Amino acid sequence: MKNHTPAQANRPGTLPRAGATLLVAAALGVAVAVTSVAAQAPLPTHALSFDVGEERRYRMGPKESLGLGEAAEWTLALRSILDENGQYVANFEFSHERFEAVPGSFNAASGFMIVQVEGRLRTNLAGFPLWLEYTQKFDVDTEQMTDGGQRLLRFVYEGDGKYRKFIKAGRNDWDFKVSVPKYEYMDFDGPQGLYTYLPTALECIGTSQNTCMETEPAFANPGFLSMIAAALEEMEEGKREFMFFMPGGVPQTPFRPLTSGPWLSRERNQINNMQRYFDTMKLTLGTSWDVEVGPKTLHAWEVALCCGIDHVYIEPGGRVLRVNLDTTMTNPDERYIRLVFPFEEFLEADDPVLR
Repeated sequence: MKNHTPAQANRPGTLPRAGATLLVAAALGVAVAVTSVAAQAPLPTHALSFDVGEERRYRMGPKESLGLGEAAEWTLALRSILDENGQYVANFEFSHERFEAVPGSFNAASGFMIVQVEGRLRTNLAGFPLWLEYTQKFDVDTEQMTDGGQRLLRFVYEGDGKYRKFIKAGRNDWDFKVSVPKYEYMDFDGPQGLYTYLPTALECIGTSQNTCMETEPAFANPGFLSMIAAALEEMEEGKREFMFFMPGGVPQTPFRPLTSGPWLSRERNQINNMQRYFDTMKLTLGTSWDVEVGPKTLHAWEVALCCGIDHVYIEPGGRVLRVNLDTTMTNPDERYIRLVFPFEEFLEADDPVLR
């Protein structure tokens, strides 16, 4: 064993072993304390105009204007906000139910199938969709469905303006690339500038005899439009463009198997996908009004949109109260999709005003 002289043990630039140990311990203590404080930081309880645990339900109406099979409902709920690798992620659940015409059927009494959609959406706090999954269930008594009458679709954001779309039907599955187009407010680094909403998907509901195919009305849910609230407040001159993500279904009827067909080449067409899944729309903020929403009259901002939408009424906090639909050949009356209040389910059976 080599002996060290006192001069060697205490030469300039060195520390005694005990001192070094104390410093390391102190540093570790500070690190533990900082980690503990970070771990104890409370998670947000509000995002994109929703409180955690809040669920919103919407319904097409008024009831007297709807034809055979034209009933439709939507829900959207914020279930949690989590910290994932330093980024807050909002976890939503949504559902939709509608009647849709059976292709080729001319029987008004039995020519409809019930379509149920359930899904989950994960966004950052800017509303950018990071992960989306939904299941389509087709139910009709008179027809035999292929693939068990159910399809699962998933969109996963892989970064740098790229999504991967997954489809599962029966024992078969596929995946496709989907590129996001750019526009003035798009930021792939955030990411931000993209919102989920599909307002053009309502013409296939009920008596129109149109099948929805890849146009999925589940994403005409007004709750999704509520996520633009923060951006609306920052608009200059009361108007700006927004890009919407429109995660449509499969361009093939559920009565035919997905094992082959032109839909595959359509899904692989990158240029076509940019047009199918994304659309830029200009929103204009108008004046504020007292708006009738079922049994209530509430104050809201009027927002002009396009593509089958006349006006949208949004509370200052961002909650969408009512969406007035354009009058068209398939929508001859002044129809709307409105917010349904929780207490209504106990009263609406006896009061036509609440329907």
